[in-house]
Amino acid sequence: MALRYGTRKDVREVLFTFDDGPNPKTTPKLLDVLAAHDIKAMFFVLGERIATADGRAIMERAHREGHHIGNHTYSHRDLKTLSEQDIRNELKKTQDLIGACAHECTFFRPPYGATNVMVNKILQEEGYMTILWTVDTEDWKRKSDAAWVEYAMDQIKSREDSNVLMHDIHSSTVNSVEDFIKRINRMASVEFVQYA
Repeated sequence: MALRYGTRKDVREVLFTFDDGPNPKTTPKLLDVLAAHDIKAMFFVLGERIATADGRAIMERAHREGHHIGNHTYSHRDLKTLSEQDIRNELKKTQDLIGACAHECTFFRPPYGATNVMVNKILQEEGYMTILWTVDTEDWKRKSDAAWVEYAMDQIKSREDSNVLMHDIHSSTVNSVEDFIKRINRMASVEFVQYA
């Protein structure tokens, strides 16, 4: 497995990212699938989900298994609608909960991908590396297992490298991720990667 997304020119790199978890019913199953295929992903967690004992245990498991943990705010609010202090609170509460599971780079993904000048200024001041995506599976909307996989595959086939957005809170995503992996692996010169 390559360790840095976007650096290889001889292969098509695929980075898996998962938002909005962890979910005690779906995320452990997803971790099992990723382990079986030796894929390391990025999990952008919500503070309110890792504030529970189950959520914290799942996050710690993901970290132990080599996945990166990123901040996705505490309560998944559109940061563009919040005051500066509320934005800072959303970030800090979650980062404090992530604690020792944080990567040396402090990864962040804004809910809905929504930022503005003030949000970006705060993220820069707080030292966050914002990670968006290049492939949106729309798994939150295309709940049929085949529908989101097909939609994502069409995007991956048309790109050199793919930073894939999924959500580990949906059973329709987790139930089909293994098929998704197998379909990606059938493509020529593909490698699953992770940020270093």
